[in-house]
Amino acid sequence: ESVTAVRGGISAARGECAVAIRRAFAAADCAKESVTGAMMASVTPSVNEAWERLVHEEAGLDLGFVRYDMHLPFTLDYEHPEFTGADRLADMAATTILYGAPALVVDIGTAVTYDLISSDHRFFTGVIGPGPEILARSLHDYTALLPLVEWWSKEAPEEPKNTEQAMLFGIDAGFTGIIRETVMRLQPLVGKDAHRIITGGFAQRFVDKLGMDFIVDRDLTLRGIGILSVGDF
Repeated sequence: ESVTAVRGGISAARGECAVAIRRAFAAADCAKESVTGAMMASVTPSVNEAWERLVHEEAGLDLGFVRYDMHLPFTLDYEHPEFTGADRLADMAATTILYGAPALVVDIGTAVTYDLISSDHRFFTGVIGPGPEILARSLHDYTALLPLVEWWSKEAPEEPKNTEQAMLFGIDAGFTGIIRETVMRLQPLVGKDAHRIITGGFAQRFVDKLGMDFIVDRDLTLRGIGILSVGDF
């Protein structure tokens, strides 16, 4: 009846992933025998088989995957729904069940997704844009002298005094502006009273600068996986 979750990638050491699974059981305060299922939202199909083996070895469970054609608490009113990312499906499932609709969901990752759910629970449009890591890497990759800055390691200064600081400021201001402008363009499609949810590890870092009313839920994707794994809605 309870749901716990593991976040991570098989690109990490196999041992680390196994430890994460064991810790999930410990955090849920339950024995392996009481767990009846496991589910994953994967956007990297090449690692799915490795995760299936690992979960089976560590937990004795078959691993299910979030898919567009499973039972969802919303309908997919979108061209080629089979290409909708599993993480986006999980985000929208959690938003629909936990916060309601209409809603606008922003998920900050390598790419940033903006997904809109109508009042009658339809995913009818969405946007994909660059995340801060892409902005940082593009400055490095497409120029001769600019370094690859660790934008997440420190806040951008109010008054840059060197190249690194100038890049931190540009990445921070540019990305914040991207979110604000995208949300402002999308908001009329769901109405001014729609719920606005933002998730991702750096959601709090940027939401404070947006000056917009967002609910911050860092675990939205994981909550959605749990909801879809149970399917009782």
